[in-house]
Amino acid sequence: MSNEFEKITIENSKKKEDDRCIETPEERKEIFSASKGGYRLSIYYENSFYKSDKFYYKNGYIKNKSLSFNMGSPIGILYHFDKSGKLIKEENTDEGYSFTPEKIVEYCEKNKINLPKGYHDSGYQTRVLKQDFEGKKVWRISHQTAGDTIVEIILDGKTGKELQKKTVPFYNP
Repeated sequence: MSNEFEKITIENSKKKEDDRCIETPEERKEIFSASKGGYRLSIYYENSFYKSDKFYYKNGYIKNKSLSFNMGSPIGILYHFDKSGKLIKEENTDEGYSFTPEKIVEYCEKNKINLPKGYHDSGYQTRVLKQDFEGKKVWRISHQTAGDTIVEIILDGKTGKELQKKTVPFYNP
């Protein structure tokens, strides 16, 4: 992921409101979607816990881009651009998180929490989110343990210490 300007070309404008999944020879899947505000392109890599997320203005110019957990929050640098394509901000989303994304992967492996690799079009997938909890930066991991049971774990963003673990009902909107 770099801070370079990008532009997306929307070819079939009559169908641009449809979600699309494109499989590429590079063992990745590209999910494209459109909304009133612009476009989104998420690129999932088959053997990776991470994806790239790119948001574009209606004019096709990049709005922001980052790496993220496949089902979760951005990690590393989130690049922001104005409507003319000028880089206006580099946001370090890992600031305040000494417990790194790599340590989250290790925690999940050690605790037998199945982190998704690549794209999954159905089923509940483990989510890894960065949030604020009781004035602290934390990681929230939500994973399915059985049928309709979700376990939510909150880890301190600096130390990785488990702050909370609770079972919540599965809700499928």
